[in-house]
Amino acid sequence: MLEPKTKTAPCVPAIRDAVAEWRSKDYPGVSDTTRKLLNYWFRADHRLPNGIPFRYHDSQKFAIETLVYLFEVVQVRRHKDLLEKYAVNLPNLRLLQYDNFARYCIKMATGSGKTKVMSLVIAWQYFNAVVEGNDDFARTFLLVAPNVIVFERLRLDFAGGKVFKTDPVIPPELSIFWDLDCYMRGDSERAYAQGALYVSNVQQLYEPTQRGNGSEPDAMTGVLGPAPRDLAADADDFAKRIVARGGPCLVINDEAHHTHDEESEWSRVIRRLHLEVKNGLAAQLDFTATPRFSKGSLFTWTVYDYPLKQAIIDNIVKRPMKGVANILEARTTIASRKYAGFLAAGVERWREYREMLKPFSKKPILFVMMNDTQEADDVGDFLRTRYPEEFGGEKLLIIHTDRAGEVSKRDLDAARRVAREVDQETNPVNAIVSVLMLREGWDVQNVTVVVGLRPYTAKANILPEQTIGRGLRLMFRGQSTSYTERVDVIGNKAFMEFVDRLEQEEDLELETFQVGKDKLVITLIQPDANKLDKDIAIPFLSPLLARKKSLSQEIEGLDVASFVCPVLPRKEGDDASRTFKYEGFDIISLQKIIERTYTVPEVQTVQEVISYYAKRIAQDVKLPSQFAVLAPKVREFLELKAFGETVNLDEPGMIKAVSSNVAQYVTVKTFVQALREVVVEQLVPTVINSGRALSETQPFPWSRTTLQAAKTVFNLVACDNDFERRFAAFLEGSQDVNAFAKLPERFGFSIDYTDSVGNLWYYEPDFVVLLDDGSLYLVETKGREDLDVAHKDRAAQVWCENVSVLTNTNWAYLKVPQQEFERLRPDTFSELGVLQSPLAL
Repeated sequence: MLEPKTKTAPCVPAIRDAVAEWRSKDYPGVSDTTRKLLNYWFRADHRLPNGIPFRYHDSQKFAIETLVYLFEVVQVRRHKDLLEKYAVNLPNLRLLQYDNFARYCIKMATGSGKTKVMSLVIAWQYFNAVVEGNDDFARTFLLVAPNVIVFERLRLDFAGGKVFKTDPVIPPELSIFWDLDCYMRGDSERAYAQGALYVSNVQQLYEPTQRGNGSEPDAMTGVLGPAPRDLAADADDFAKRIVARGGPCLVINDEAHHTHDEESEWSRVIRRLHLEVKNGLAAQLDFTATPRFSKGSLFTWTVYDYPLKQAIIDNIVKRPMKGVANILEARTTIASRKYAGFLAAGVERWREYREMLKPFSKKPILFVMMNDTQEADDVGDFLRTRYPEEFGGEKLLIIHTDRAGEVSKRDLDAARRVAREVDQETNPVNAIVSVLMLREGWDVQNVTVVVGLRPYTAKANILPEQTIGRGLRLMFRGQSTSYTERVDVIGNKAFMEFVDRLEQEEDLELETFQVGKDKLVITLIQPDANKLDKDIAIPFLSPLLARKKSLSQEIEGLDVASFVCPVLPRKEGDDASRTFKYEGFDIISLQKIIERTYTVPEVQTVQEVISYYAKRIAQDVKLPSQFAVLAPKVREFLELKAFGETVNLDEPGMIKAVSSNVAQYVTVKTFVQALREVVVEQLVPTVINSGRALSETQPFPWSRTTLQAAKTVFNLVACDNDFERRFAAFLEGSQDVNAFAKLPERFGFSIDYTDSVGNLWYYEPDFVVLLDDGSLYLVETKGREDLDVAHKDRAAQVWCENVSVLTNTNWAYLKVPQQEFERLRPDTFSELGVLQSPLAL
């Protein structure tokens, strides 16, 4: 994903460019611990405890990289400095009145995974504080929600440290240092741990005399208004406990689009904490999709911007679709009659979703937004009476607000329960009617139809993205990257004009559909019970590779005398500050797979050069914690091997000899090649499942091209591109092919492999083919070669060799490049044998 270039906050463009350059140079200036975290998070594939593949989105990667760069590398930790450095030529920018600690705002579109970034931030700060002993970093954290519903959403992720256990946040080699307790509002303090995360809604942090007084404006309390007085929570003051732990402390504000009010009690609580905690606050991080001042401009401390438009393009959120309808409002003051046409259209669209989603065991939600509580009651009663089977009784929920725009106390429990449970298939609620927007905290994934029947003005203090914001979260999150989900928006003229503002502000053009004419179609891919004779069973093996957790003994045991390398000249080198480029090539394809540029500054001792080489080697092989073990081996190499004889490194002139460009190149390259052979351990595979049938695949939705075929067990061949579709058609027509299938991601088959620098990844082949003679093939169709193709090829070949022996079946691997396939124009699968590379079969 390319980072967006749309109109944004004043500092974002310059920061984005600086971070991109820093990233391209492989993160210079970070601690060994930070480098280890970044490598683990973003330079490897992961599996969740349930076996589902997991990768952080680029948007999440760019967000944490931005924070690391600003806080750790360039250390710009004041708002004034931020503007002076990254918004140089922009006059009249508003400075924060209080600028006593680092403050950054992360703008990420609704549904794009802000909570994931928060967990990475906490781990980054904690490990640098504990492992590196860096006093600038925090090991105590306060995560603040604006209301009860947001708090309860955060509780699901952080209670008991859940997110740190289920997501790949903590590298295995750092797990020994992880000692962080997570406290939810009302939890009592436990035995002392190295770190602590406190999660609360902001009202619980106010002074007791200020809680529950109803004085906070709607902008502060969001959807729910102030929480009811909770005596148990009053007696449990997180602020005092944080002060007792000492600092620095990191404050994270979720749904923080109201924190620009520096005189709000929310902001006062944070400043008071900074004054009371020893060493103060490390930083305040504001996370929100809409960090806007009242006049519309973005917060000037916004450092990263991932807009809704980009999230839609990246398929991280649903794609909003505007319903075009020639529906007129009836001339009456009775809401259910006035808007009867819009309500009927919304219900019909909801019914289409209900039928389409049944095979996936998903329940769609209809959300109707009204102008006032009286209209909401009227429309709710109308829907219950007109459509009793769909919306009668508990199947429809009405949420009221009071005159201040806050959720009525009588509806508070229902609102909280819906936010937690409405997406569950067993939950009876099919529709929600309310004056409220789907605003912060309503993380409802199953909203598919929004019917808006109210105007929105500047006085309402509602932003366009909030009109559809909570309908944007993916229903099939983590299940398919090849299905474009949508949320349909239908409404009267006043409402749709407000939605038009969203297009203007986000610089996007929403697609439309004709209400009542364009029928909803969701392509279903599933096994066909009538084609089980074309089913194929694929064995599952235990992992073939594992990255070793401890390498100290292997490094200490390296025999430098056996290294194969050129003999270095003993003459004095050129300017030691000159740069040199290291390029690594695949031994078979001769394709360049790695490139690094190095510069050694002017040095005074040989030990400085040795230390520099050891750090660079550890960096390239992703072994920053092994620097201390590597340094002696580098010295041994230079003393006994590099110069073709034993040398005295302390002799005059040897500094120039060992720090020359040639010496740099040979030393780094030789050690990197030697270490890659010991970094990853090759395991003896065993059979986990001798043959899992493709017919066991659960139904999944698909938005890309498909092909009808008789030789596959699926109802349709789900293809990612046109070449795959053409290849599938070839397999369907090939006389020697008995059965085939495009391997779906939902089936969960993958082969582990390592890339050119030893990172572990998961490779998913494209097709499986069964020939008439009983032989089986894994087939990879290639339109364009990527850098790791040789590693994938080798891993697939090894898998086929192992499974052939372990299951006594004949498996082989074949790669089919697009250009060669189109040039060959084969009639049968066997004719593809001429395309076999040295790594195939």
